[in-house]
Amino acid sequence: MSLLKQKSLQKIICLDAMTKLSYNINYRYMDVLMSRLDLKNYVDAMLETSSVAAHDISGQVHVMQFCVEELEDQISEDGKKYLDRLQSSLDELTDIISFYRTYIKKDSPVEGAISARTFLENVLHAVQVNFWNEFKKINFKIDAEMQEWRLSAPYSEVGGVIFSVMAIYLEELKKGQIDGLDVELTLKKLDSQHCQFTLCSSKSVETRVFEGLDESSSPGAKVHRKNLGHKVILDSDLYTMEVISEDQNFRVELNMKVLDE
Repeated sequence: MSLLKQKSLQKIICLDAMTKLSYNINYRYMDVLMSRLDLKNYVDAMLETSSVAAHDISGQVHVMQFCVEELEDQISEDGKKYLDRLQSSLDELTDIISFYRTYIKKDSPVEGAISARTFLENVLHAVQVNFWNEFKKINFKIDAEMQEWRLSAPYSEVGGVIFSVMAIYLEELKKGQIDGLDVELTLKKLDSQHCQFTLCSSKSVETRVFEGLDESSSPGAKVHRKNLGHKVILDSDLYTMEVISEDQNFRVELNMKVLDE
C-alpha cells in the first residue's frame, strides 16, 4: 500500500473514531439533560404542591387577621362570634400544618416493595394537600390489598398517574355541590405484570376532560402535577384508561402494565 493511501486510510479511521466519540458525548449529554428535565418536572410539581398548601394557610391567616381587627372595637357580647370564628380558623390552620408535615414524609421516594394499600394511601395524601377543602366533603373508601408489590416502572411515575386521575375528577367535581359524596378507590393486581386502579362515584363529570391535558393558565389553576401523570397516560403504552359515565354510575378504569412479580 502506498504512503498516500495509508495516510488517507488513517484519516478515515480517525474521522470515524471522532464521529463515534462525538455521538457518544451527545448521547450522554442528552441522557443527562433528560434526567435533569425529569428532575425539574418533579421539583416543579413539589413546589406547586407547596404553593397550594401555602395558599390554604394564607387564607386562614387572613381570616384571623380580620377577626382580630374586628375584636379591637368589640366590647359587647357580639364580640363572641368573632372569637368563635378566630378559634375555628386557628383549628383549621393547625390541621393543615400538621397534615402537611406528615404528607412531606409520605411523599418521599419509595424504594423496594410496598403494599398496594400503603401506596394508594400515600397518593391520596398528595391529593388531600391539593384539594384540602374538597377532601373534607368527600368520603373516600379504599379497597387495596396489604400484599407487597414490586413495580417495573418508577414509583413516582405510577403514583403520579393515579394522582392525575383523581385530580382531574376532583377539579371538575368541585365546580358543583359535593357534600357527603362517597368515592370508591380500588387498586388490584390482575396478573404478574398488570394491575388496575379504579375510581367509582355516583357523581359524574365531563368525560372529555380525561382526553387531553389541561391548558389552564390562571394563577389558581393546579395543573402542573396533574398534567405530569396525565401526559404519561396519553403517551405511554403501559397505561390504558377508560371512562364510563352512565346515570349515577361514574367510573374510571386505569389498567397499568407496571408490576414486576
